[in-house]
Amino acid sequence: MQAFIRAVQKISNTRERNHGLVGRSQQVLVLMAGMVGAGAAPVMAEQPQPPQEMDDLVVTATRLPTPRRQVASSVTVITAEDIQRRQFRSVSDALRSVPGVHVVRSGGPGQQTSVFMRGANSNHTLVLIDGIEASDPSSPAGAVDFSSLLLDNIERIEVVRGPQSTLYGSDAIGGVIHITTRRGEGDLHGAGKLEGGSDNTFNQQASAAGSTDRTNYSFSFTRIDTDADSVTPSRLRNGTSAEDDNHENLTASARIGMKLSETLEFNFFGRYIDSETDLDPELESGGFGTTEDRDAELDQTEYLLRGEARASLLGGLWDATFSTSYTDYDRKNRNDRQSSTETRTRTDFEGDKLKFELKNDLYVHDEHILTLGLETEKEEMDSGGFSDFGGFIVGEKTGADTRNSAVYVQDQFSYGDSLFGTLGFRYDDPDDYGSEVTYRVAPVYVHGETGTRIKASVGTGFKAPTLFQTEGFTPNNFGSFYRGNPDLESEESFGWEIGIEQALWNDRLNLGVTWFKSDIDDLMQVVFDEFFNSTYENIDEADIYGVEAFIHTTPFKPLTVRLDYTYTDAEENDTGDRLLRRPKHKLDVELAYRPVPKMSISLAVNLVSDYADISRETGRTVNGDDYATLDITAEYNINRRWRVFGRVENATDEHYEPADGFQESDRGFFAGAELKI
Repeated sequence: MQAFIRAVQKISNTRERNHGLVGRSQQVLVLMAGMVGAGAAPVMAEQPQPPQEMDDLVVTATRLPTPRRQVASSVTVITAEDIQRRQFRSVSDALRSVPGVHVVRSGGPGQQTSVFMRGANSNHTLVLIDGIEASDPSSPAGAVDFSSLLLDNIERIEVVRGPQSTLYGSDAIGGVIHITTRRGEGDLHGAGKLEGGSDNTFNQQASAAGSTDRTNYSFSFTRIDTDADSVTPSRLRNGTSAEDDNHENLTASARIGMKLSETLEFNFFGRYIDSETDLDPELESGGFGTTEDRDAELDQTEYLLRGEARASLLGGLWDATFSTSYTDYDRKNRNDRQSSTETRTRTDFEGDKLKFELKNDLYVHDEHILTLGLETEKEEMDSGGFSDFGGFIVGEKTGADTRNSAVYVQDQFSYGDSLFGTLGFRYDDPDDYGSEVTYRVAPVYVHGETGTRIKASVGTGFKAPTLFQTEGFTPNNFGSFYRGNPDLESEESFGWEIGIEQALWNDRLNLGVTWFKSDIDDLMQVVFDEFFNSTYENIDEADIYGVEAFIHTTPFKPLTVRLDYTYTDAEENDTGDRLLRRPKHKLDVELAYRPVPKMSISLAVNLVSDYADISRETGRTVNGDDYATLDITAEYNINRRWRVFGRVENATDEHYEPADGFQESDRGFFAGAELKI
């Protein structure tokens, strides 16, 4: 958080040096940064605080540290304090309560996990980890699988909803999720944490961080091991006993910064993930057997690396950031045969991406900050293996690569203390499909006397076809095959939102409502010919609209109450069919109570209602079951070093299937302790 404050102060100080004054808007900006800094102090951690919806600093929406009151986008910030208080263990856990976001996990820990934002497809959300694009180039549809993303050593998560392709390019039709690692500060310090609980769960975490005059560093090591429940509901086992679908995850992260001078610094980010998960991948014998598979597993290894150099030039008028990032994914599916009717599978998928970017922030005027960016990235994928359908063996092999280059420009403007916003354009020039031009206009008006915020935005987005969709090849047991379509074009969207937010009762009550709408054209859909061969074509269109509303309040000092409601209507234009796994109603309620300064208790309810799904047994569209879950967490700070904590997940023991045919975990009890040194 201190880094955000320093960045905001730098913007204001730069303008003062070059223009001889700091306008009222800059004074307000620095004051707000100080308020946020005070909110990060240890004293503030001892009691629930007012929501302060208008005072947080956010970066992802504009790519510059900006007070939320000056940002037109709908943004949710999940802080390190939120993560600790709610005892989230994975990114998907933290995202469940975000308005406009629906998380679907196909079973327990480690199973395929998808995120749907504002009714868009799961591959329409761009995920960044310390600025690194987290999508796997070998993934068939390009959606990020959140199953292996853990939260230890994470400073904050920023969720920006609505089309953001102007700043971020492909995949950002629904929005952007940016996960940021902690920055080390102060003397060398560390922490160790142990946790155990239901399903033989044993989690371990160790971290170290600190800083000197010229360097800062932060390291973390996390291991999760759980037997987990079977993902197969009893109705699909046909009398077969349940088998635990185990999950193991080892994650290591590092962040290192070096300040070579007052105008030049380097930063390095790295993350390594190695996970193994037992699966129940398919129905046996066309649905007449059991889905309980005792020898299917998925092994995944991920490397995410990024380095950047940041320079302040021309006396602070020009901030330049040059960065390069590299990701490498390796997925291995293994499924042996338990009977002659089962399929034996050995498949490997490898994907990597190399990206270079130059971002220039120009402080040329009191009321305007210009951001000019240049990007180029190359993606590659290789896949191979075979499937043995009872003696009929088919192999698969795909090797492909593509490059995309882009330029973007944004004007972040402010006029007085009332009108703020951004105006941006972007041009993408890919190798394998048509070029894309996107734009976004996002103003916000703040009424000085009442603090009322009226925000709006209109913009376009796109989703490029994946390498598998254009070049992939996969045969099947009917003698037919899937073959990619090199003539695919990008999916394109047009969206807008308008909302109003109000702080009342000396900022102890915040409420607001936002209306949004999005039209998506040229959606890619699998089609079949008369011989059951398949490929992708741009044939579908979608119409999405909805409402997000919230009430966040602190009725009295020890208690904070948050209520977020989302209504989403997402349909195909031609047929009127509902898009799958987009619930019409989603309600999240959280009560955070601190009876004494050293203790906190939280209760969280997640309710999901009225959505369509696809039957795992028949492949037909069905109505998903409504469900509501209750999680309870508590922690107690014994002293400055020792903290104990515990939680009950799914406290009401709700039996539900977020994805049809895949059941979530039963009630779980967990407890642990943390030592800080």
